[in-house]
Amino acid sequence: MRKIRNLYLKVIENKEDLINAIKTYKDKTNSKAIIFFDTETTGLNIRYDKPFLLPWGFYTEDFDAYVYCVDIDVDELLFKQTAESIIKLSKLNGLCGHNIKYDIHMLNNIGIDTPDNIHYMDTMVLIRLAHDALTPENGGPPLGLKEYAVKYIDRSAKDHEHIVKQERTNISKDYNKKLKDILYKIDKKWTTKYIDDYFKDVLHNVDTLDENVRGPYKNWLESLPIQIKNNMTSGRVESNDVPYNLLNRTRTTEYAMHDILWTMEIYLQCRPAITARQNEEALRREEEIIPALVRMESCGFQIDVDYVHQITHDLSEYLQQQRTKLYNLIGEHINIGQHAKIKEILSERFSLQVNGTGKEDLNRVYDELKVANPEAPVVKFIGLIQELRTLEKWYATYLLRFVREIEQGHTRIYTQINQVGTVSGRVTSDFQQFPKYGITKDDGTPLFHPRRMIIRSDGYKGLAYLDYSQVELRLQALYTILVGSPDLNLCRAYMPYECILKDGTVFDYTNPEHIQHAYDWEWFYKEKPEEEWVATDVHAATTHVAFPDLDVHSDEFKKLRGKVGKRVNFAKNYGAQFNRIKVMFPDYDDETIHRIDDAYYQAFPGVKKYHEYCYQMCQLQPYVDNLFGVRYYGLSGHKAINCLVQGSGAYLLKERIKEVDAFIQEHHLKTKIQMQIHDELSYEVYPGEEQYVMEFKKIMQKFDGTYVPIIADLEFTSTNWADKKEYEDMKEVDESE
Repeated sequence: MRKIRNLYLKVIENKEDLINAIKTYKDKTNSKAIIFFDTETTGLNIRYDKPFLLPWGFYTEDFDAYVYCVDIDVDELLFKQTAESIIKLSKLNGLCGHNIKYDIHMLNNIGIDTPDNIHYMDTMVLIRLAHDALTPENGGPPLGLKEYAVKYIDRSAKDHEHIVKQERTNISKDYNKKLKDILYKIDKKWTTKYIDDYFKDVLHNVDTLDENVRGPYKNWLESLPIQIKNNMTSGRVESNDVPYNLLNRTRTTEYAMHDILWTMEIYLQCRPAITARQNEEALRREEEIIPALVRMESCGFQIDVDYVHQITHDLSEYLQQQRTKLYNLIGEHINIGQHAKIKEILSERFSLQVNGTGKEDLNRVYDELKVANPEAPVVKFIGLIQELRTLEKWYATYLLRFVREIEQGHTRIYTQINQVGTVSGRVTSDFQQFPKYGITKDDGTPLFHPRRMIIRSDGYKGLAYLDYSQVELRLQALYTILVGSPDLNLCRAYMPYECILKDGTVFDYTNPEHIQHAYDWEWFYKEKPEEEWVATDVHAATTHVAFPDLDVHSDEFKKLRGKVGKRVNFAKNYGAQFNRIKVMFPDYDDETIHRIDDAYYQAFPGVKKYHEYCYQMCQLQPYVDNLFGVRYYGLSGHKAINCLVQGSGAYLLKERIKEVDAFIQEHHLKTKIQMQIHDELSYEVYPGEEQYVMEFKKIMQKFDGTYVPIIADLEFTSTNWADKKEYEDMKEVDESE
């Protein structure tokens, strides 16, 4: 393995130093080396924080590394000139960073343009593609810079980080000691533990403090540096709340410069491995999408400030009310996270023995007991515990974050997209987890919907959502064709497979015209020419096989379609076997479980052939590749079943993001891609550009060579995310307003 031989460090303090650094680059590399760079910043907000250190460097053919760093506090103009020089040099051979999108944002935040025509490289992507497709928990590589370097390159890679971490810890301890001393003098109950316990409660904040300590606490809070105060998410200062710009600058500079070394080392280790594994196609796709993802992240989400204030008040009151109900029911205060205590109460007070008190365990018991007696005290107890767990989690996760942003004067919130957040290539972000549905009170009235907080931006027509319709099941159908066993039920769910036109023309999935008109021509079943094709309900198909005696039109069948059929279909698509199905349905006996498990393959025998193909390929060769040429190494057949389908869906959407973004740039549109949320893209639509939404839809539905139609459904709202509704096209949107 190639490694850096010698390391030369230099702090740039004046323009002459910068000129010499550039000259060294040109002389030592013939202007043919990649530039590696990073930023140390005032915080982690991609729009509101700024860089204060800019380390960068390169290595030579002899593997000598030259690393430089400039400090914005020494010379702001020099800092920007250095950044501009880095961009200019990078146009020749590329720019590499670890989580490079974040560093691009930081340069943009100080007015430095980062053009699309630079070859951007991200070592997080390199790590993912150079290793087996396994999570760290299953033996795969960590994506963190130093975590990876420690494991694969040099055990001392965290030495400099330990030093700055200790300084952050010491600073936080000093501030927290001052707080404890202040409050302890007022009331001796305010120990460090008491302060921690008090602020662990999601409903506790400075305004809920006792009057005698509220003022002193506020004074302490105001004494903190603004950067620390803005980072705080609890009542005390955590070490991670201390930004790097408040640390000893010499140590921080050395730490930052060594990060460039580890970035180089990761590149040197991973880049050849990707070539050896013939995974260049995946790398190209990931690198080309980086500018588009940066623009998506820069769009952000508009916050409904009034709603956030109102719901904070309402939800807080409701939580207090439900806690009081819980206290009145059992006569003591308990924390919803006290699993042992909850188990003890269920046993001693309600004579109920449970295996565990997690969500699934309590839900199962709750459903059983509620049928027998919905008013029983134990039913009310479990219901309150489960409700409070959900409410408090949502309050902390989805609401308080927005409250903090508003308190800092922000009415727009931003998030980062991890383009290799999963081994399949599917992106992740915190906004992906926003619940589709809101919470109601115990009397059924609406209480809180997290998506209600996201509203149309001022000056924009509204928010459009283009959501791929069951894309993974469509790709599953495509895979049954590709492995030579087209599945009748699954294919007929998404196209008129084995159907004919009135003139006898047989549907041909290899004919692009037939794919294009799969839904707007009249197709009839080949075996029943008088009966028009209707898309198969895939969840009903599995349910019907599992419960053949039930009337498909009965309420019981409809209930089981969702409870059993839908869940089994998705579980089997993810490679679930009998034991997993048994865990999913603990109320059924083994005979029923076998019938449910077998029902999937009986309804979709072509899928079983695809599964067999995955197992066979994983035995024959060390990798499997998805529909976009992306290779996954080290998978079992079980893991490959899901990874190929999910990975193909992930790269389909990534390619379409890139094309939609290019369309927007080419036409100089003010409409923006806002975010990828699972299988959909959200857009902020600018007035007068509504017609382009349908162009985006066409782009998203494009999949050259596909044998199964890919469909993106339109949803739109002129108010907030929670209010979005389905529409055929933008003309229907206009007619509805």
